[in-house]
Amino acid sequence: MAAWGQGNYYEALRACRATTTEYAMAILEAIQVWKEYGGSGAVQVPALRGVDALVETGEFLAIMGPSGCGKSTLLHVLGGIDQPTSGRVLLDGQELGSLNDTQRSIVRRRRLGFVFQKMNLLPTLSALENVALPLRIDGVARKTAQNQAHEALDRVGLAKRLAHFPHEMSGGEQQRVAIARALVARPAVVLADEPTGALDSANGQSILLLLRECANQGQTVVMVTHDMLMARQADRLLVMHDGQITKTTALLDPLPTPTSLPR
Repeated sequence: MAAWGQGNYYEALRACRATTTEYAMAILEAIQVWKEYGGSGAVQVPALRGVDALVETGEFLAIMGPSGCGKSTLLHVLGGIDQPTSGRVLLDGQELGSLNDTQRSIVRRRRLGFVFQKMNLLPTLSALENVALPLRIDGVARKTAQNQAHEALDRVGLAKRLAHFPHEMSGGEQQRVAIARALVARPAVVLADEPTGALDSANGQSILLLLRECANQGQTVVMVTHDMLMARQADRLLVMHDGQITKTTALLDPLPTPTSLPR
């Protein structure tokens, strides 16, 4: 395991990217990002303080830190859900702040997959319908969307729960539906906020394996977690404190993961 200060790491990474065409390019980049909360006349509370971050294509990145340190805020800013107060966020070289609301919505729908702490499932839709919904909104034919949703639910071990509604499923099953929904469009980047928080140990490890497989197949995964054992599956760890990245660590020897998903 190797560790660097934030400044030295990013200087070295940018230098490497500038001198070789073989090095993986950054798919996400935050440049001096500040995010402050507070209305007009109110005291401004900084959640992010001048954050610089690079996420490489196909990388599995974990973010850790104490509650309130800015982990979820950074995830939301990287995904274009929240706009930074200042600074820039680039996805594949495109500055998200230069897009209007409609353009950002299209980018989020087609290029990014989100797993939130709250599942945000629609109670009147079945598991299959919840997972197929992003595809249907994007104009995908019903049959094609349902086939892809079925495949995504199978990947998270819920092939036998397609017709069940959220109130008919456990919290862990609902979380797995939410993960399937994030993966159904085969996004370039998966942003996961405590994706195993509602799962038992066996299902949590299986979902972690699935995220690891996504990265191995070329998707980029950014995961917020409080669990160091989960973080150890990532390629790299960012540690945050008081809205800043205080440490960047390469994880050279990830722990073994289970070899199959529950059925």
